[in-house]
Amino acid sequence: MKTKEALETLIKAFSVYDFHPEFVNELRDLLKTDLKGKEARFFKCLATQLNYIKNLGILVNEADGHEIIHGFDGHYYSIHLQQVQFNIRFLVHIDSKNRPVFLCAFNERAGHRQTSYEKYTNVLTKRFKEMQGDDNDETNDEM
Repeated sequence: MKTKEALETLIKAFSVYDFHPEFVNELRDLLKTDLKGKEARFFKCLATQLNYIKNLGILVNEADGHEIIHGFDGHYYSIHLQQVQFNIRFLVHIDSKNRPVFLCAFNERAGHRQTSYEKYTNVLTKRFKEMQGDDNDETNDEM
């Protein structure tokens, strides 16, 4: 599958969801590198996982080894897109009304701590706040 076709498929798959701009960049980079030549398998797996998110919402952790990320408010999830050829994770916030916001995407390589989702937990809250329009990080230094 060519990159342009892959990106069009991706846009169609995500058209009803919210996602952080960095998530889009991370996923685009994965498609150009780790997922190159594996796009068809990846998009089939993606469709299945998006269906789980749509149908299960905050109970998505009951399917396919998805996890609630501990240490947060109980609404952050690690979504696994795993096949023999890849092990992609999406870190997602799903609110109490079952609306997902896709925050991070990366390839988790077995045995590589630097690619586990623990590396991304420090940016989850920041990215989610950015998606909500929270500007609390800005300061007014007028004196």
